Order: sequence, then structure tokens, then C-alpha cells
Amino acid sequence: MKRGNRLLLLAVAASALSLACICFPGSMLEFLFATPAPTPGPLPRQEPAQPSTETCDERLADLLSDAEDTDAPGDELPMEYTLITYAVDGDSITVYDEPHVPGSLDPYQQDTARHQELWEFIADVVPADYRSQVVYFVITTDGPSGSLGAVEQTDDPETWSLYMDIQDAGNFPDLATTLVHEIAHLFTLNTSQVATDWSVFNDPDNHDAYERGDDACDTYFMFEGCSYPDSYINLFFERYWQEIYPEWLEISYEEDEETFENLIEDFYSRYPDQFVSDYAATSPEEDIAESFMYFVLAPRPAGETIAEEKILFFYEFPELTALREAMRAALCPYLTP
Repeated sequence: MKRGNRLLLLAVAASALSLACICFPGSMLEFLFATPAPTPGPLPRQEPAQPSTETCDERLADLLSDAEDTDAPGDELPMEYTLITYAVDGDSITVYDEPHVPGSLDPYQQDTARHQELWEFIADVVPADYRSQVVYFVITTDGPSGSLGAVEQTDDPETWSLYMDIQDAGNFPDLATTLVHEIAHLFTLNTSQVATDWSVFNDPDNHDAYERGDDACDTYFMFEGCSYPDSYINLFFERYWQEIYPEWLEISYEEDEETFENLIEDFYSRYPDQFVSDYAATSPEEDIAESFMYFVLAPRPAGETIAEEKILFFYEFPELTALREAMRAALCPYLTP
């Protein structure tokens, strides 16, 4: 699966949910995309017939394993490239910014039908209340591999941008699982759940500001700010991360990204029954998003491991159980019987 990478704040310590969209010089992209790949085909929605409930349940669970087992061929760009930004108004999108791109990327930038199709899929699957803070829908690419999607706060912490890589979005299991994961970030990190720390928000590279914010916070603190005591992320953190957090925190200050990734792999290998995936061990924020993804797509577990307990955590909240059912029902028509 190719979910969006979080920016490494304070040598990864803050695990800020964000995506850096940086434009490459035309010459570099012309070389890397000398022969543009074909635009992915339409989403596999089945109209008007729908699969049976049993078949849908099975195929929803298959999305998890299918996403893990598939990978798009091709070269990954060293950084993300923004193709077009849409302003979001309810269920509708309109072009907000269309930057210049090399000719080799024109097919991806100009495929507005595909952009609209991707947005309609998002609007279908995610209830309006859970995407109301999304004000920008950004089509990106870093080649047919790498990150598929991400979310980040705009200049206003109450609003967010949602990013999707048009080349990777042709892989439906990756697209579906990534969308569920990213929506979890939206409802666990928004301003109703986390009090914005303006010093960190306005100067995210300021280590001292982050440390001051962390010291002043009695609950779980992250790039987005200080979590409220009854927030999803703080309840999740207190229940499942208190004992292992000091060990993870020491790893998180590693400045070299490759070394950090190796240390996280070792961390995960020491606690494999505590995480639904290796990516979940990256941070509490990613852990809750990965666990929510399994909550939505997998059958209800027995709770025999901590990882399964994390999935059961969401069943304690009627509003999230309702969200699960709504997203599952919306995904069913897209699954081929």
C-alpha cells in the first residue's frame, strides 16, 4: 500500500501528517517521463447490479491483502509533483490552480474526466460530514510508485487538503485502502480533537517551540497540537502506547531517514502482535489510521491480540460504527462480483 508519507518533524519525532508538493524543473521531468504511461482506466464500479452481502464482505477484506501484494511498476520520482489543485465545495470541485507542467505530464494534468471520477469516488465513499473540512483536492504524481495519497492542514488548521497520485490511483485496492486510512487522519487530527499549538503550526521546524508545546501538554502531543483528553487519538494513545512510547520516542529522534526506517522495522519486529501492519508502528497517528482501516474493511476480530484490540477500539463509538457501515455500503458497488 502506498499511503502518504508524513513529514519528519524534529528529526521525525513529531511525525507531522503532511505532504510536500514540490515542482521539479521541466528538464528533469521531461527526462523521467520521456514516454508518458497511459492514464489508468475507469474505476471498476458495477452498475446496476450489486454483489451479495456475503460476497461484498469477503471482497472488502480482500482489499487489505490485495493492496499489500500489489505494486505499480515504474520509476518513482524523488519528490512529489503537483499537477492540478481543485477547490472543494460540498460534492463539487472546480479548478483552483493549474501550474505549468512539462509536456510529458500533460496527459495526466489534462485528464479532467479522470480527476472528476476520482473525486466522485471519494464523495461516494466518505460521508459529507467526514470530509467537510477538505477544501482542496490535489492531483499529484511521483511516478507510478511511491505515495498514493495524503492529507495535510492548509494555512488554516481547521481546513485540509486531500492529495491523490493519478498514476497510482489505477490500483483499486491501494486506492480504497488509502482513502479509508487518510479519512481516519481527518477525524482524529482535526481541531475538534486537537488544540492547535500556534507556535508549532507557524514554525514547524522550531525544535524549541515543539518542546515547549510538548511540556505544556498533559495529553498526547503531536505536530497538530495537544490532543483533548477525550479525543480519539489520546484515548488510543493512553490505552495502547503508554508502555512502548519511550522506546519509540528515542527512535523517532533519529535524523537519518533510512536509519529511522530500519529502527522502526526493528521496533515493529519486537511487538508484531501489537500492530495491524508494519506501517502502523511508524507513530501513534499512523497506528490509529491503520487500525481504523482494518476496522472498516475487515470482519470484527475476537480481540486475541493487542492489534485486534485496537480494531475493537472503534466499535466503542456509535458514530464510528455508523461510519464503518456507510463506507462499506458505498464501497460494495465498486467491487466486481
